[in-house]
Amino acid sequence: MKITAVEPILLKGQQTYQSSASGAEATDNGDWQLLVRVQTDEGLSGWSDVETLATVAVPIIKGPGMSVLGFKCLSELLVGEDPLDVERLWETLYIGSAYYGRRGVVMHCISAIDNCLWSIRAQAANLPLCQLLGGRRRERVTAYASTLFRETPKATAEAARVYVDKGFSAVKFGWGVFGEDAGLDLEILAAAREALGPDRHLLVDPGWYPAGWKNPRAWRPRSLAQNIALVQRLAPFKVGWCEDFIHPERFDEYAMVRKESPVPIAAGEQVATAWEFERFISPTDETRRCVDVIQPDLSRCGGLSVALQVARMAERANIELVPHSWLTDLLTAYSLHLIATLPRAPFVEFNVSQSELTRGVCGGQLKLEPGGTVAIPTGSGAGVTVDEEFVRKHQVA
Repeated sequence: MKITAVEPILLKGQQTYQSSASGAEATDNGDWQLLVRVQTDEGLSGWSDVETLATVAVPIIKGPGMSVLGFKCLSELLVGEDPLDVERLWETLYIGSAYYGRRGVVMHCISAIDNCLWSIRAQAANLPLCQLLGGRRRERVTAYASTLFRETPKATAEAARVYVDKGFSAVKFGWGVFGEDAGLDLEILAAAREALGPDRHLLVDPGWYPAGWKNPRAWRPRSLAQNIALVQRLAPFKVGWCEDFIHPERFDEYAMVRKESPVPIAAGEQVATAWEFERFISPTDETRRCVDVIQPDLSRCGGLSVALQVARMAERANIELVPHSWLTDLLTAYSLHLIATLPRAPFVEFNVSQSELTRGVCGGQLKLEPGGTVAIPTGSGAGVTVDEEFVRKHQVA
């Protein structure tokens, strides 16, 4: 089998990332979305989404490369190769783009391609992806509703009650207005906890540049003391974890805050490659460890090839792994297959804030089931299909 095409597919929508002033649902990135499709000469195709600056990623995957190794576009490195040789092709992509890549948009693109190759490998074996990754240990996993903080305590409480009524036993609120006013933060947290009740999980993602997502020039990073104070304020609300709230390059600060924190620390969606995760998790030195819950994002970290290595590190460190998966059902499906293989699996992130664009890619195939769980997909490959008619309608040159 040979790879015949590596295609970036750029989609355009009409919504933008936004929180809500009421209990109405928030919206994830609804303006641009990139998909990647890898095709083979035997008719097998792998699809993946990728969370990145989509308009920049397109020429990285399929643009004019340069003559020297290290400056190649990614499709040039793959066409004609055996798609089943996944691990070697990861190295080929990494070395072939090393002078302009190694992290950022290039690593995001490598992640998506890697996921596609794993899907093709599973399809070729006529197996569900989780069986290829290490075996299915479970049939379903508890889902947490992943959304944004609303602008007021009343609106946050209204939203929380909606998730309870839908059957969720866990909710993560993030970003939005959180971090702009410490007093308001406490009121919002109190409202969320009261609405969820004492037996449901409340997870918090304060963001690492509060208010800066609206105006980058207004970004002011929290100090070490402010971050320690933040996690201490969360403790009375029985928060399951505090997520990704420190600048992603400040590994030492993560470790220092973790030592002082009364609540578990979760992060890792900004981390990429096995080398960075090794330092972030620090499996052999608990004093330098940054997190209690590691959260690789399979569309950013280097794909499943890297995530499998992260899972082994997490097991050695005896910490939980919960993938970050706030995108389309493709990313959630890949995350579910990884989760199916883990010794422990507390949650899957379930994006309830999908825009028309991100929801339309797979048409909402993954559903919340009784008990607040989501089933591990079955069938060969990733187990979800792309709505190709929707893709054609939203694709731009």
